[in-house]
Amino acid sequence: MMSCCFRMRKTTVWASAVLVVCLAGLCESARILCLMTTVSRSHHIFNRALTLELAKRGHQVTVFTPDREKKPVPNLREILVEGAYEAIHEDYDYESFAEVSQMGMVGEIFTWGLTTCRHTLSSKGARQLLELAKNETFDLVITEVALQECVLGFVSKFGNPPVIGITAYACPPWANDLTGNFQNPSYVNTYTLPLTDHMTFTQRMQNFLLDTYVGLYRTFLYMPEQDELSRKFFGESTPLPSEIEKNVSFVMVNTHFSTDYPKPLVPAVIEIGGLQAKPPQPLSKDLKEFLDSAKDGAIFMSLGSNIRSDKLDEASRRAFLEAFAMLPHKVLWKWESDSLPGQPPNVKIIKWAPQNDILAHPNVKVFISHGGMLSTMEAVYHGVPVVGVPFLADQYANLRKNVAKGAAVELDTLRLTKESVLEAINKILKNPSYEQRMKRLSAIYRDRPQTALETAVWWTEYALRHQGAPHLRCASLDLHWFQRWLLDVIAFLLLAAAAVSSALYLLTRKVLSALFQEGGKLKRS
Repeated sequence: MMSCCFRMRKTTVWASAVLVVCLAGLCESARILCLMTTVSRSHHIFNRALTLELAKRGHQVTVFTPDREKKPVPNLREILVEGAYEAIHEDYDYESFAEVSQMGMVGEIFTWGLTTCRHTLSSKGARQLLELAKNETFDLVITEVALQECVLGFVSKFGNPPVIGITAYACPPWANDLTGNFQNPSYVNTYTLPLTDHMTFTQRMQNFLLDTYVGLYRTFLYMPEQDELSRKFFGESTPLPSEIEKNVSFVMVNTHFSTDYPKPLVPAVIEIGGLQAKPPQPLSKDLKEFLDSAKDGAIFMSLGSNIRSDKLDEASRRAFLEAFAMLPHKVLWKWESDSLPGQPPNVKIIKWAPQNDILAHPNVKVFISHGGMLSTMEAVYHGVPVVGVPFLADQYANLRKNVAKGAAVELDTLRLTKESVLEAINKILKNPSYEQRMKRLSAIYRDRPQTALETAVWWTEYALRHQGAPHLRCASLDLHWFQRWLLDVIAFLLLAAAAVSSALYLLTRKVLSALFQEGGKLKRS
């Protein structure tokens, strides 16, 4: 099978022939390296949708990941970052993040990125992948644009193939920086702030300051440490992550205009929001029977892959249990332990939930969610209104968008009571407008020329056909920060205006002085 790797070491005739064949859509297989090492199962679920589809289409896919497939997949090879989840969960209590301030959250997120990168590069998997570089090459690298920049040294080790990015976040600020996509803080919120696109003066000030803080923190504190981690592992001669990431051709982001506010995007930012959302697979017998029997409707509760329901504090856990016990509805709760003390008879617990398939069941009327981007997209895809319990990062912003659109209700995570939980659930159950508005969002989301997965695959193969698509690179990336903001032009215009004003002032003063002197002479004569 012919690879879509255009290596210009061949003759011009041969390179042209390869290009024609690939543009004709006849490239059957390419060798793709996926650097997807974020220690979060939600990120894995999102990325996995793309890697499995690429393998299904015949591409030879190698994935560097902390998550293992349960069954072997044809054309897909995994290189495992072993022990990643065990290592990170010893250091982090995600449930406590709800108490952290917005600025504190920035530091926590970047520190988490450094901690996980240290483990990644110290793993056997990292050394195994480095060993492959002695004998193998790749036609394309897909890297997560999240918090694992230290692994970008592998790009150089495999001969600098084209690089494209993917992120399970909506569009983190650094993804904008990589693509030259300016997001105006006067109406586009930075990814952790729960603001709408109509901000007050105070909110615009807060948004601008936090967005600036994120950029400065990443540039002057975070990335130098990522560079140092990379230098220690790959050696002094390997280009640093802060340099390699500048060559990313485009970034595929987990957003869609139906779930976001309108904002400008350069062509190098490609929306593939809801990549993992899809028509449901059949539920297991016990889940199907439980949901089918919910004649009054069912409520599904899941706090995602990082927040554990069984780690909630006693007051929060009791608030949910007492509220659920007062409802006639069946409640399906993703609960990570074997038992739930005080479990009401209408509540069923499961350790891991096929969330996409559960949300598709017609009896599910409310989704109690932490507000992660994947959960938000799946709720929209299946048209299920949300009661939000946010804890960290982008969860607040994701929820607030659906709250503003009348498709969700948000709880105060730090002050949960039986009454507040019941009020939020009943607000959705007793007011059909929530379901109607979420169904409308679902219709808008689904009305598109391609599914999110088809879009992601098409652009991935586009990068193969066009050597990474460097023509999408925005010219703003070549400007200094003061040029990008036109500060040099503004300074010149101000100086020019000041010079002209000064010249006019001096000229006027001289003319008036001459006139007064002339007038004085006339009087004396």
